[in-house]
Amino acid sequence: MLNTYKLVLAFHIMAGLIGLLAFWTPALARKGGVTHVRAGRVFFWCTCAIAATGLLMAALLLGAPLAVHPPRRAVSAERAAIIAREIRLTAPFLFYLVLITFAPVYHGVRVLATRRAPDQLRTPFHTAVHVATIAASVGMLVLGLSTGRFVYAALSPIGFLIGFGDLGFARKPYPTPMAWWYEHMGSMLGGGVAFHTAFFVLGMGRLFGISMDGPWAAVPWLLPTIVGVPASAIWTSYYRRKFGEDRPVGATSVSASEVVNPGSTGFH
Repeated sequence: MLNTYKLVLAFHIMAGLIGLLAFWTPALARKGGVTHVRAGRVFFWCTCAIAATGLLMAALLLGAPLAVHPPRRAVSAERAAIIAREIRLTAPFLFYLVLITFAPVYHGVRVLATRRAPDQLRTPFHTAVHVATIAASVGMLVLGLSTGRFVYAALSPIGFLIGFGDLGFARKPYPTPMAWWYEHMGSMLGGGVAFHTAFFVLGMGRLFGISMDGPWAAVPWLLPTIVGVPASAIWTSYYRRKFGEDRPVGATSVSASEVVNPGSTGFH
């Protein structure tokens, strides 16, 4: 069981590293160009791989906690039960992280695919993923407060924002012709924030032995969001000006047909 867990973890880490590279590639590529499209596909499939391996790891943690993380020395049955309980408490959090990583990326891809037929964005799977994200947020809030794992509670609003935000977007008429563009870009940036958070929190320690203690321990959790949220707002504002949607209705603006293969560079 331990070897299985290590193998799944290795695939999980590999998908995360490839996904990080794929996320940044479009920053230097022409939007809508071959490189941008291919990198976006790689990023999406890496997200799917991370979700699948993350769910499998969560199942292993729940089903065989001591086989996955065996104690370094012999312990009593009572102590083993306590250790198993602590390990199992990490499984719901891992499941939650999978959802808040997969949901925005899946939403961003679907928004792009249905931009000419927005009524097709809302599907049973799209709804189920985001309802599950909201439910998981509730679970994290309750679990965090009841067990003293306050990082669970502190991160619970992310799922609420993703779930309600994406469901709301899928159920309302687009407020502007290019609303799908801002939504796609914001969702992919949100997925990128999740990738970078996982890398800073888990990857740096496992791969490079870098760790932070005390108040500094919060930095890896918060830094990607602190950078990513303003970046998304700035990027959206830039494209609103570019498409003329920051001006009064009736003003000249860039048409949707000009955005299929735009010449500018930037993120997804």
